[in-house]
Amino acid sequence: MASLTPMLGTRQDYVRLSDGKLSESAPGRDIRKLLPILDWLPAYHWRENFFKDLAAGLTLGSVLFAQSLAHAALCKVSLITGPYSCLAPPLLYAVFGTCVQASVGTGGLVSLLTGEQLAGFGDEEQRTHAGAIFTLLVGLMIGAMGVFQLAFLVRFLSKPALSGFITASALLIMLSQVKPALGIPKSDVGGIMTILLTHPKEMDDLNPATVVFSCGCFAFLQLMKSLKSLSRALKILSEFKEVLLLIISALLASRIAEPCGIAIIGSVPSGFPDLRWPLQTSDDFQLARELAPGAAMVALVTFLSSFAAAKKFALKAGYQVVAINELLGLGAANLAGALCGGVPTQIGLSRMGIASSIGVASQLGANVMVAAVVAFILLLLSPYIYFVPRCALNIIIILGASSLTEFNHAYWLWSLRSTKTRQRTYIMDFLVWWVAFLFTLILGALKGILGAVVVSLVLIVYQVADPPITRLGFCECRGRWLSVKEREDTAQRPGILAVRPEGPLFYANMERLEEWLNEMEISANAAGTPVKAIVLSAAAVGFVDTSALEALVVLMDAYQKRHIALLVAHASGQPRQILNHTLGDVLPAGSLTTPWTVEECVQYLLAQQKAEFEQAALLETHVKLQAGDPSAPLSPLVMRGSQTQVRVPSMQSFPVDSDRESEGMPSPRSDSGWHIRPLQSSVQFASGADLASQK
Repeated sequence: MASLTPMLGTRQDYVRLSDGKLSESAPGRDIRKLLPILDWLPAYHWRENFFKDLAAGLTLGSVLFAQSLAHAALCKVSLITGPYSCLAPPLLYAVFGTCVQASVGTGGLVSLLTGEQLAGFGDEEQRTHAGAIFTLLVGLMIGAMGVFQLAFLVRFLSKPALSGFITASALLIMLSQVKPALGIPKSDVGGIMTILLTHPKEMDDLNPATVVFSCGCFAFLQLMKSLKSLSRALKILSEFKEVLLLIISALLASRIAEPCGIAIIGSVPSGFPDLRWPLQTSDDFQLARELAPGAAMVALVTFLSSFAAAKKFALKAGYQVVAINELLGLGAANLAGALCGGVPTQIGLSRMGIASSIGVASQLGANVMVAAVVAFILLLLSPYIYFVPRCALNIIIILGASSLTEFNHAYWLWSLRSTKTRQRTYIMDFLVWWVAFLFTLILGALKGILGAVVVSLVLIVYQVADPPITRLGFCECRGRWLSVKEREDTAQRPGILAVRPEGPLFYANMERLEEWLNEMEISANAAGTPVKAIVLSAAAVGFVDTSALEALVVLMDAYQKRHIALLVAHASGQPRQILNHTLGDVLPAGSLTTPWTVEECVQYLLAQQKAEFEQAALLETHVKLQAGDPSAPLSPLVMRGSQTQVRVPSMQSFPVDSDRESEGMPSPRSDSGWHIRPLQSSVQFASGADLASQK
């Protein structure tokens, strides 16, 4: 992309190396990272891209002006505040931002959250002033996230939780616009659902002319949307459908609005807003303290929704966006918007789609020219907005919000239940989607996003504290040990339990692993195939903390007492180093230094078993020879004169704990002192006929 091609800086930005070459100085690199415009603007190809960006700017600016009026109504502030919010913010984002197609301005989701926060602050004029303070707080919080590099905080909001929240928010946006679209006079009884459920008589006050006009606006937008696929000219025309709707509806309303009782926008001030710092008095600071919690959540949602959209289009175009720059760009945009008395702004997903389809080449077309178009309309065309029907703005919001719903994501999550692995994770994500959806729909947008964040954090803790544990079986055709749920052609060797924890081992989930292994051992004993060895695959174990390490030592000691071998396979990184340091002298030599595979561990165990069988046969032969049994075979023996020696293998399946022997305690391999019994459940143990014999 030409607009993204880096440009060499001036000689003052570089230092000369010992070999005579120039290298950019550290301050120069830092400035260029902070201000990406210093890279793309000097490298801009004016002859190739200017007219393309000019066309994109005209389109996006006109669409944004129409949308901003509707979004201002959603914020419950003065309608002119919407266009005011689209003057300085796009310019500031162009300086700091890194997404080429990003169109910064008002948005439906953030406007809904803002309107919910401003609803209880007096009349329209007071709400407009509170909106500027709210925008200032949002900008400061987003900017602080960028300065302190806190972009990672948004990762705690999972995709299912965010999807459920956005879907419910889109429904709330649409429901909030139904009442004015029907021409129902303003009242304190609530929205359309409250009217239908508790105050149905309010429906008698709807305006039939407004209903017909709203249906006509809806049909017009749907028709223009369907014409997009017919030809290129109609596709370009459909991009201006909101602008065309405002023009046509204003012409019609100028003749029929007054006699039919259709509400119109009325007079709006022309020209530019006065720049003013929102916090002036002690009452303003008190108002800021009241708005701060809501501003924090709106800041989070603004960045999360904007960054997700920017990342989506950047990956499609083949370049990378930088989270810190996006935070700084959005923070600076909202700070500038607050000085203009505006409402919070974000990157518009629908406008990004328009920019991408037109082929915008740089932020000159996506933002700078957009701000110029909005300024031109404010300066010269404001008087012509007088007759625009308010119901037309309501329909624009309803159709815009309908594209935000993500019910298909919930359906996709539910379809994953048919997979044979980690079904619990998929079902949990599906439930999280519905929790976030219902929280938002019932409790409101702000409480909904709070609930979504809490559910996401609980989900993270739950999945880490109770990770899936996969049982492995040998796939002969692949020659590897694979999940028994994923492959039906796997087989398990009798007496050997191969498992793979799907996550790190630390203090919160080690107990769950112990319980799972005990359950498997009890089940095997009940089935008559007792576990003789356990192979723990650490292929998916990212790290092992000290609590889990101590638990593994205790677990291995317990297995030694029950004559069960425990080996570790596929250990790498931090788990390999810490396990080798603590258990290297207990596990077979080389099993951790050059990590064994599961199959190598199994072959080692089989070799140990074979060696023990041979040792037992040699001892039996020796006993028979001592007793004078002539049937004793001579092949395992070595005759040296008159003395008979027995060849005994030196390999041991269960290493002896030298500390126990030094303390005079019997080793786990000794037959005396230890009463070895298979593991059993507490119910079986407590229901035994003779508990004393088990002590």
